Amino acid sequence: MASKNTNIVSKTLVESYIRKQVKALKQSPAETIDTLTKQLLDKPKGSLEKYLLHITPEKLQDTQSGYYKLFHDILPKVNTDHLVTLGMNIGYNGIFTASKKTQTNSPESKSDALWAFMLSIDGINYEKKSAQYKAQISNAKKNGTRCFMLFIEKNAWKLLPLIKKEKDCAFFLFCPSSCLTEKFLDAVKLTKNLFISVAYNSNGNKEQILSTNVFNRLRSRKLPYGIHYYYSVSDLDNFKSGEIFKKLSKEKPLFSFFLSKKADSGKDTVTEEEKKAVYEIIIKERYWLKYPSIPFEIEKDYYYLIH
Repeated sequence: MASKNTNIVSKTLVESYIRKQVKALKQSPAETIDTLTKQLLDKPKGSLEKYLLHITPEKLQDTQSGYYKLFHDILPKVNTDHLVTLGMNIGYNGIFTASKKTQTNSPESKSDALWAFMLSIDGINYEKKSAQYKAQISNAKKNGTRCFMLFIEKNAWKLLPLIKKEKDCAFFLFCPSSCLTEKFLDAVKLTKNLFISVAYNSNGNKEQILSTNVFNRLRSRKLPYGIHYYYSVSDLDNFKSGEIFKKLSKEKPLFSFFLSKKADSGKDTVTEEEKKAVYEIIIKERYWLKYPSIPFEIEKDYYYLIH
């Protein structure tokens, strides 16, 4: 009982601290960023913490840096409660819980302790498969996972009851703009543990037309959001020139996620060597951040985060 009470007090203090810093970021971003950066650099860090610190370099305080613009122009306009809930679920409930699970579990079970869990959802036949999805999420939580990346093409609204029920988890929902109806976004506004990523293009051969109006609707509700882009080898020159980062950042997403395109057969259209080339460019952009949206290569970053 004492241990449980201690954890509750600890969690409450952490949440209070995060809320205070988020509010400070909105009021005095430059001073707050300077203080937080010094605190992070002064504290001992595990491998995962070092990785997360890597995407927040000293360029954060450079007025020409994308990080500076991100923290001054975009982040302050996102709802505070949403940021705090996601921060708690990803940071305290996710990283802390997963790390603690890894430290206390037996060696043979450590490999099952994932910081994040990816799951493809069949939105058309969701009712038939919902029990399976719930079981997968439940099993992942038993191993310490509190961050879930859900990919769905249709009927994203069907996931809301599940997401709302798992209050201690953070959900990154990857979906096309066609899922983002006014009614759905109104519900998302009340679902503080949900982060939306909008598909910029299609994974298949058929290209979708993306209306920028969807981003206006997200911003009007002060929702945090990202963009995901399915890339092929033909995009390599745009990665090298930085044009692809520039194009996506115009929609003001907090994060830009990149996934390699798949053929209709499900086979990857991008070779491993080409993925590595793209990932090296993304790492470089993430460090210096010329454009105000933090980029991630889903497959590669997911691999390095869990290993």
